[in-house]
Amino acid sequence: MIELSGLNEKMGLPFTNVAGDTLNTAVYLKRILGNYADIFYLTVLGKDPLSMRIQDFINEESINTGFIRFDAEKNCGIYLIQNDQDGERTFHYWRENSAARTLFQSEDDFECLESADIIYLSGITLAILSQKPRDKLIKWLGGKGQKKTILFDINFRKTLWRNLDDAQKSIKMVMKAARLCFTSTEDLSAIFGTFEGLEFLKEYCKNPNEFCVVKKGGNLAPEIISITGESVHFTNFKKLDKVLDSTGAGDSFNAGFIGAYLMGKSLSNSLYFGSNLALKVLKNRGAICPTAETKEIALIPDI
Repeated sequence: MIELSGLNEKMGLPFTNVAGDTLNTAVYLKRILGNYADIFYLTVLGKDPLSMRIQDFINEESINTGFIRFDAEKNCGIYLIQNDQDGERTFHYWRENSAARTLFQSEDDFECLESADIIYLSGITLAILSQKPRDKLIKWLGGKGQKKTILFDINFRKTLWRNLDDAQKSIKMVMKAARLCFTSTEDLSAIFGTFEGLEFLKEYCKNPNEFCVVKKGGNLAPEIISITGESVHFTNFKKLDKVLDSTGAGDSFNAGFIGAYLMGKSLSNSLYFGSNLALKVLKNRGAICPTAETKEIALIPDI
């Protein structure tokens, strides 16, 4: 999507960037893994100038655009970020005619999934789809997709769903299909209602290799829940005194965690890498910070 941020109250001129939850994660993951991973981005774009800007940006970040389809009848989505004094954000969307809403209406998109080893998607991916392609995607993830490694960020946006029941049903089904789920206590409360503790998440972990990473916000460190027993924390959790913009922080955390985990790091070290990358993003405006900010976090595999 095209991201507008830093709206100037006097001049009314925002900064224009390219961003979007799964794209943010893909960009940060490519930056820290470099040539260790060949990352493709699957979406649908229009033929308008802003769509072409998105394609150019993805290419500039060394992400393969071979999975992108184009629909001349559609255009790209746009969103505006407004930040309060603590850096927390409110989103305003213009995406009714977004080409991305036609994702998984073509068999070509499923062929792209077939060729991947690891698939990363989010609750926003599900929310923007119409019912038929969403159901088809969920069925594929629970069937043929079980031969893949599925990573899922719940990333719940209430305004994108027709109703809460649809959201709950779809998100729970993908959680059960995924090997690794990212979520937050805020999202869990919105989807599951009031809960005590995180033990109920074990229901979505079918074996010891599946787990949920829960981001708690504020001064609380993220936690890993698995079917094996005790949860995993890390002790060196840091919180910034001043957050400029929290947009993209969760997406970058996911990238840091995934990158470290794929490179053979321990779960606690993966939490550290995710948090360290998110700290970089919190100091910058917009979802994707300058490349120079993330150079020092490049990963090498454990031998």
